[in-house]
Amino acid sequence: MIVFRSAAEARNQLHQEIPNLVTANWRLKSPLDTGYQCIAWAASRTDRVWWPWDHPRFYWPPGFPKFQLLAPVPVSSFVEMFEQRFGYRKCQSNAFEFGFQKVAIYANDLGVTHMARQHFWGRGWLSKLGEEEDILHLKLADIQGDPSPNAGQYGEVAQILKRSWWTAIVRLCLFRSSWAAFKFWVYRRVIPWDLK
Repeated sequence: MIVFRSAAEARNQLHQEIPNLVTANWRLKSPLDTGYQCIAWAASRTDRVWWPWDHPRFYWPPGFPKFQLLAPVPVSSFVEMFEQRFGYRKCQSNAFEFGFQKVAIYANDLGVTHMARQHFWGRGWLSKLGEEEDILHLKLADIQGDPSPNAGQYGEVAQILKRSWWTAIVRLCLFRSSWAAFKFWVYRRVIPWDLK
């Protein structure tokens, strides 16, 4: 389901859920869409919800371990899948490097909570906030929060991964993310959608 909420409505809710956004420089990039979430978006997909829980609602690529529904998922599970399936490798820096695409894995004290994908030209980070909107935020810290599982926040960045643009092209991820960006651009130009 796609919902074109006003910027004021989206900001009000997201500021309550992610307190760091109140003082951050960020903007909406897509409408609210319940058909995918942050892990799918990090994988350049907008067609289903990705999570390694063994349940029909969630997709996880074949050949990678799944976990019992609602069980915490360790960072290593996401690292393994993104390395083998998408050609990423661990790295230490979140700084933009020309010729490379990066993703960040967030975790709380139990396990993974969120992923963000670096803007292709290094203009910040793209995050799909649960089933809500995609946003562009300048810093990874903009959506960090309390690492306590009871806080209901994303916690902190636990791992950065990177891959070459060539790898993104070969695996068709660059095409898929460009298509999604174009679709969102069309939404912003054609549909009466209050983004101010």
